[in-house]
Amino acid sequence: MISNARRQGMTLLEVVLALAVFSIAALALVGTLNQIAEAASESQILLEVEQNLESLIDEYGKMPQMRELEEEIKPGSDGVAYRVKVETVKDLRNKDGRFLQDMFKITAIARWNDGGVVMELQADSMRYAGAFLPLN
Repeated sequence: MISNARRQGMTLLEVVLALAVFSIAALALVGTLNQIAEAASESQILLEVEQNLESLIDEYGKMPQMRELEEEIKPGSDGVAYRVKVETVKDLRNKDGRFLQDMFKITAIARWNDGGVVMELQADSMRYAGAFLPLN
């Protein structure tokens, strides 16, 4: 039979070991939760940038008088700078081999600093210059 003092000593050792195992598991869980939070934050930023790129392409693609241009949009409160470039597309043919006139390529580029790393995301679209002219 184990004496009462030894039994209490074993119980204390078991409690200390259980606390150590629990602490290690808790630290691993906190680290994982932190990584999940960072990934969610990065995903949110990317989603906002993608939506802004799409909006810029729509805005410049609906200009009544399409023309070649290049514009810089300074960073806002989110720290993202944009550049929009509209270029005439030359030598573009349809499936019948006919040249397509008045076609423009719109490129929108976003650039921002993510913890010391420069991030860049780009979106492109082709638009016909007469697509949004008012009907007479």
